[in-house]
Amino acid sequence: MHGFCSTAEVNARQDAAPLYWHSTGEVSIPPELEGFDLRPGKPEGAGVAICFVPLGAEHPVSTAVAVRQILGPDEYLIGVADAAFGAPRADDILQAGFDDVLLLGRLDDMTLCLARARAVLARRRRMRRELAHVELERDHLQACIDSLPTPIFFKNGEGIYVGCNKAFEGFIGLPTEKVIGSSVYDVAPEDLARRYQQADDALLARGGEQVYECEVRYADGSLHHVAFHKAAIVSEDGRLRGIAGAMLDITDRKSLEVRLIDAAARDPLTNAYNRRKFFEIATEAIELARREGRPVSVAVIDLDRFKSINDQFGHAEGDRVLRATAALLEGSAGDGITIARAGGEEFYALFPGFTLMQAAEIADSMRRQVSDAGFLPDVDEPAGTLSIGVAELDPLRGTLWDALKEADEALYRAKRSGRNRICIALRQSGYASEA
Repeated sequence: MHGFCSTAEVNARQDAAPLYWHSTGEVSIPPELEGFDLRPGKPEGAGVAICFVPLGAEHPVSTAVAVRQILGPDEYLIGVADAAFGAPRADDILQAGFDDVLLLGRLDDMTLCLARARAVLARRRRMRRELAHVELERDHLQACIDSLPTPIFFKNGEGIYVGCNKAFEGFIGLPTEKVIGSSVYDVAPEDLARRYQQADDALLARGGEQVYECEVRYADGSLHHVAFHKAAIVSEDGRLRGIAGAMLDITDRKSLEVRLIDAAARDPLTNAYNRRKFFEIATEAIELARREGRPVSVAVIDLDRFKSINDQFGHAEGDRVLRATAALLEGSAGDGITIARAGGEEFYALFPGFTLMQAAEIADSMRRQVSDAGFLPDVDEPAGTLSIGVAELDPLRGTLWDALKEADEALYRAKRSGRNRICIALRQSGYASEA
């Protein structure tokens, strides 16, 4: 049974939600509602008032739509109509955006109408508080990730960006408002976009985490090595909702790795390749030459009277001569030829694709250049010149060690013959050259 409340009771219950009478056509407050302290006009706050709106017999739906547009989505709107309005038309008003309908001939429904209004407004206030809290947390989180130098991004399950930080803006070259709502094909070159999308699809298919490295070009044109760290976002019911990702710039680390690898392959004094690197390169070159039926030659190179240089001028001067010799050898070697320091004052040279005589001609040119350079012009006897032995690898049965042994024997013949000259392996020829 619906009881009718007095004006005082209704007003007492509405302290937190003032009642308004909002009429677009200057319709006066009906006598039946005059005792309910309805304030004429538009509510001053958003979502804190209950508005009674008169609905005439003509065009009530269009009136309802217009009022909702004027007052906004948050106000609680009650359409007031004649008792003959009818339930079907009342339903149309609710569909048009009103929250409730009050028929003047049934004012005993006022108590329930206002109770419903209070409950809805309470829920709305609670939702606004919760939303404000969520927005505060979101803004705090956004400020946190914006302060990080690492590009961070979020995508939904369809691969559409739903968030990112300032560093990601810098990487992509677009503001956040243009990133959000875009796919990777909208913000990256097609070849990179295809690679990123394939990685995303794989992650969304299996879940978990994903880490991979690739080279990317930033919006400013600079090329960076980047490690992508991605994780699938999973809802409480276990469904995959999207992807969270971070891009770690590992350019400096990669550069350091390259330098360390190169340093491990280099002789620290001369910066020529070291013995270990020479054998690594030579092994690969010999395997390739055998597959392709190409020749490979080697040379053993020695600085003449190097001990006398150290004894007469000191080790610092000897080191200088070694560095200068290595630089000249590498500078005159030509493409594809490898020079390495074997140890002490001895160097190796690898000539992939060169026959014995071709390698000998190149080696002899090196010898002449070092001799002409005159690294030690004030010595009484030739010192700091080169003696060289050259040998060609037997493509069927020979090993690298066999060829180096033959080249080493040829080197000692050059030494015994007066130094500053080149000799080739006896098994292959009796060729010799000197200054």
